[in-house]
Amino acid sequence: MLTLEGCGTRLAKFRGELEKQGIDLVVLSNYRHVYYLSGHLREVELPQFLVIASEGKTVLVTDVQPAQSAADEVVVYEAYSVDWPISYVGIAQKAAQVLQGVLAATATTVRRIGLEKDRLAWLFAEVILGRFPAAGQVDVGPFLYKLRKSKDPDEVSLIAGCVKAIEAGYAVAQQAIHPGATELDVFKEMHGEIVRHAGYNLKFEADFACGVRAIKEGGTPLCREILPGDLYIIDIYPSYHGYHGDLCRTFAASKPTDLQMKAWEISRNALGLAEEMIRPGVRARDVWKRLRDYIDSFEFVRGSFWHHAGHGLGLDPQEAPWIISGSDHVFEVGDVFAVEPACYSVVLQGGVRLERNYVLREDGLENLSHFPLEL
Repeated sequence: MLTLEGCGTRLAKFRGELEKQGIDLVVLSNYRHVYYLSGHLREVELPQFLVIASEGKTVLVTDVQPAQSAADEVVVYEAYSVDWPISYVGIAQKAAQVLQGVLAATATTVRRIGLEKDRLAWLFAEVILGRFPAAGQVDVGPFLYKLRKSKDPDEVSLIAGCVKAIEAGYAVAQQAIHPGATELDVFKEMHGEIVRHAGYNLKFEADFACGVRAIKEGGTPLCREILPGDLYIIDIYPSYHGYHGDLCRTFAASKPTDLQMKAWEISRNALGLAEEMIRPGVRARDVWKRLRDYIDSFEFVRGSFWHHAGHGLGLDPQEAPWIISGSDHVFEVGDVFAVEPACYSVVLQGGVRLERNYVLREDGLENLSHFPLEL
């Protein structure tokens, strides 16, 4: 979990921004940001709020008593009762009633109120704006996403922990992949090992596309049988105590052909080019172009690298900095991100995608991922 010390540091930075913008009160409704600033994680589809007064206390509104919280006060709403039918609507109404009471007790004069407009349901917006009808509204989402780009030590520690769990799964996948097995067979083996390593039933998302299905597809594993000669691309990005690593490896179901080995060499060299290039101040789009141009210099995979070359990691599995052609992001110290060059072709029976996770330090890249890249 995030540390309360880290949450306190981030909350202080956030309060500084509130002061600069003249915001008197904030109501956060994205559970990721509630966790980011309070240390309380609820990865469920139930309302979670953090009410932050610019000069005053912070109040966490949640459906369970938290194991830890950096908030000054915790108010728990009722999410289950034998006295009323359980539904999301009913639970949301209970949460809205509690939020209304918390806001009614706010002594702060509110001239400007901060909201997350991309994550605020209308039911709760009515409660907030009904309590402060004359207050100006400010969307604090953009600042929070900007603040999240550079990771604190407790965040990096969780991402590194996620990477280790993924790598434990890859060690099992190597043994499970062979002609005659199915994508689902491999998934079951990997999932069990990742959960065992993590020590709890973490949220698990991944791409399990084998053979030619991997050229333009991903997503859930199917009952598709692994064929001799297939390349099996597996891309894993679970949530480990709220934070995501994201690793991809490619496994050969049979002895790799010369062409498959050449494709692997292209992807590995592209990864090396990114490692040489990325430093503080480098533009993400320049990295994407360098990798795309290199891969396109090989005729048999030219034009096959159709997706991003990487992205940031954190509370979301994909966030800033985005390594894409249209990105305006610049690499900065503290960025944690994935780089994932790839090439695909029917003649390869799929493709090769390789991915590592990094922290950008003052003196260069720190590699968080150490599972072998070989097919």
